[in-house]
Amino acid sequence: MVDHIRKGRGARFGALLAISLIALVAAACGSSAPSGGGSSASPSSVNVAYAASLAYLNEKIVGPAFQKAEGLKYVGRAGPSDGLSKEIDSGEITPDVFESVGGDPIKALMPKFTSWYVAFATTSIVVAFNPKSKYAPQFQAIKDGKKPITALFPLLETPGLKLGRTDPNLDPQGRAFIFMLMLAQMKYHLPADTVAKIIGTSDLASADAPQIFDEAALEPRLQAGQLDAASAYESQAKQLHLDYIELPDAINLSDSALKDDYAKATMTITGNVSKHGSPLVINITTINNSAAGAKFAAYVLSPAGLALHKQGGYTLIPPKLTGSGEPAEVKSELSG
Repeated sequence: MVDHIRKGRGARFGALLAISLIALVAAACGSSAPSGGGSSASPSSVNVAYAASLAYLNEKIVGPAFQKAEGLKYVGRAGPSDGLSKEIDSGEITPDVFESVGGDPIKALMPKFTSWYVAFATTSIVVAFNPKSKYAPQFQAIKDGKKPITALFPLLETPGLKLGRTDPNLDPQGRAFIFMLMLAQMKYHLPADTVAKIIGTSDLASADAPQIFDEAALEPRLQAGQLDAASAYESQAKQLHLDYIELPDAINLSDSALKDDYAKATMTITGNVSKHGSPLVINITTINNSAAGAKFAAYVLSPAGLALHKQGGYTLIPPKLTGSGEPAEVKSELSG
């Protein structure tokens, strides 16, 4: 498995994903990453492209539950939200459903591929650590409150500490981790070079830093002891039973009431695109008005589907529709 994600290498990403999903789950539901998408699938199946942070939940819990409830075969494809959005836009993949972290990856597909999306849950950014790492006692002391949260940042700067994160150009988690560091630098009045020292480069959008890994491979590497610490969403950390440090709301990107404060953290990614910190919200839409996709989206937004996400560590929010033209099944769940 390669260590770094390179922009535009969909084939390499697919290979990484296949290997890492084997490490994560037994694929009891029999789903796999499709080479095409919704247009080439049997009408008896639904193809779901989703942010890789949803991998365990979708493959082990939601996908099988949907199959049982609706009688349609579930086929999942994980990836970085922005990367999946680009693959949909280019026609490389044609899923029935797209689930992203943040609304921007879906907005980029409007109105050509969809005209709506629904936000329904949130999570937060955390710092996960390997309990067998030589630095574990220090991480544990911060987790237990024996040391202040401010002790985390000089610890992450430690020479030799192996930190993992994802590509900020392709993945909202990669940006969220950097935004968290930027917010911490501002809030705790840390030295001006704190962020650069922790991520190992002054180029915030660099995709070549040795810390960068595919999102689906990041947590397995941490669990295998190849990393001392890694970025993670709290929902992931709970699902995979990781040791992690919970961060204050002021920097963890979880609280919609703090969206203006989060927005103070900004960076420019590939293509000279400006991004800013924002709450980590899970969104869902269908692609090309897929009928199978409508069934899956409606299931996710149903009481049963939402309950599974809550059990999976997500914080539910009142479903919020952006746009219009949502399928009747989805409209029914939103109004019910």
